Amino acid sequence: MAIPDQLHESSHLAVPLNSSALVFAPGGTLLLILLTSLRCMAQDTQPIHYVVDLREPESHLVQIIMDVPGAMPGTEIQIPAWNNLYQIRDFAKNVQGLDARCDDRPAEWRRVDLNTWRGPDRTCVHLEFHYAVYAQEAGPFSSWLDSKHAFLNFAMLLFYAPQERERPARVRILLPSGWKFATLLAAEGDEFSARNYDALVDSPVEAGHFNEYTYTQEFHSPLSAPGSAAKRATFRVIVHAEPADYSPEGLLECIQKITATETALMQDLPYERYTFILHFPREAGPSGGMEHRDGTAITVPASLARDRDTFLDGVIAHEFFHAWNVKRIRPQALEPIDYIQGNDTRDLWFCEGVTSTYAELALLRAGLINRDRFYAHLAADIQGLEERGARRFQSVETSGREAWFEKYADYGRPERSISYYNKGELLGFLLDLGMRNASHNQAGLDDVMRGLNRAFAQQGRFYTLADIRAIVARLAPSFGMDRFLADYVQGTQELDYATYLGYCGLRLATTATEIPAPGFELSRNTEGLAQVDSVEEESSAQRAGLQAGDVLLGVDGEPLASGAEAALPRWRPGQAVALQVTRGGQTQVLKFTIGATRKVSYRVEEDAQAQPDQLRVRDGWLKGETAPADGQGKP
Repeated sequence: MAIPDQLHESSHLAVPLNSSALVFAPGGTLLLILLTSLRCMAQDTQPIHYVVDLREPESHLVQIIMDVPGAMPGTEIQIPAWNNLYQIRDFAKNVQGLDARCDDRPAEWRRVDLNTWRGPDRTCVHLEFHYAVYAQEAGPFSSWLDSKHAFLNFAMLLFYAPQERERPARVRILLPSGWKFATLLAAEGDEFSARNYDALVDSPVEAGHFNEYTYTQEFHSPLSAPGSAAKRATFRVIVHAEPADYSPEGLLECIQKITATETALMQDLPYERYTFILHFPREAGPSGGMEHRDGTAITVPASLARDRDTFLDGVIAHEFFHAWNVKRIRPQALEPIDYIQGNDTRDLWFCEGVTSTYAELALLRAGLINRDRFYAHLAADIQGLEERGARRFQSVETSGREAWFEKYADYGRPERSISYYNKGELLGFLLDLGMRNASHNQAGLDDVMRGLNRAFAQQGRFYTLADIRAIVARLAPSFGMDRFLADYVQGTQELDYATYLGYCGLRLATTATEIPAPGFELSRNTEGLAQVDSVEEESSAQRAGLQAGDVLLGVDGEPLASGAEAALPRWRPGQAVALQVTRGGQTQVLKFTIGATRKVSYRVEEDAQAQPDQLRVRDGWLKGETAPADGQGKP
């Protein structure tokens, strides 16, 4: 690697490379600083090198060597605690057998805190740390290694030097015989490089016997000069699944429609290569998607992939839109990434919720769902929020800040929390409709996203809520963004569905039915047993003595089947039940009557009496078009 023409910086001084200097410290003491060419080259231009060994997959242990060239005395390394999920997950728990070597000799080291280790108090031309990481957590947010394949999220595996996070990194992958690997970075044989640690851990690896498909798409920006060349991107689709569980043709057709639709919406192609890593497991486990700057990792049960359920399409559309929203259009609160303490997540209603808004709009605009399916999804979103009593006291901004609590089962109770995904998605729809109504369909949320992309993402800047407010105010001055944010984002006012849906000639219809109210919630624990998660105050179940943590063994004298896939009991209102439960090693029978409650079901319907202005807003919203003053619609 060539020596850059730059300065070597410390906290006190800056002097040219390959030189000696006499420097006065702030207190006036004369310091002799000798900087040699070799030393600067080692520390400033040589990447930190990692060897990631997957050749013993049955052990679930990833063997790793981290080589820090030109290590200073007391060099520290850290393993993240916060990455991918908005939670502190303590990745150090999986690290074992760490040892250090300085210039190929055993070196002393000590643990500074839970996530930090310190090397020897002497310089090392090469300081190596050897260790293993246990990798057996399924899903796109974690790492996995077994005899079939490996999926690696590097933040869970690779240490970094906290004082040198901007230092380049290079990784070599050692594979079992017959395996291959794919990553979001450009590989050269069994190695690949990243410009810094942040870029490295934003690029997961899939290894094994996967199938790979590719396609290219061109994009002509409407903002480009006439006659300018189109941009082109290559898309890779990496699939780890049984061949019978998906159709390559159907999968690629869906993905191509989504990538074309969302790229056209954003009027931007910010990458040359984008990679989808898809897992369709037959085994039960976590599902969902994890966005990365130039790709995504998605896990969906094989049954949903096989049946071409639109759940998969929705996840793909959501994760791909993150290529702009979150990964490039990025809130200031998430920067710089704090791998140890985590970041402020109050903006997740916009980062995640509005991304879900566009996932559904993209499916509609791409022709993957029709209007009736779109309306049904919108109604289900409304129902999801209205069924959570916590909406009355927890704002969507607070929901985002408390995302860290999602790892606790009790936090998910409807009476404790709302979802920033759910309410944020609804706010995206309402904000779009409100802007279009206020501007006579001359501006909408699409313009906000494109404006954020141009003013912030493309300029390497991070936005704040004030920036969103300013863009909306400029595009739709009469909308009242301050009130919208105060009532619906930072406050807990009930959403005015009737008014906002009325802007586009839609209405919300309701139907009430009586349903059972057991007074408690059950889920399967790690042993596959039905366990009580929570018990409602003043319910008949609570009065009978049922408590959170009780394990349900039987109902009305019949044993309850165990296993992750076994169905949980279903009751009817007014039914007398006798539950056999165990608590603290003691078994008892609790008798009570199942209560009743009213369930309100929602439907979104088109108003047959909608006026022309309402129809223009509706068509603009659903098709992604606006109508400038000259009357010519624009995408």
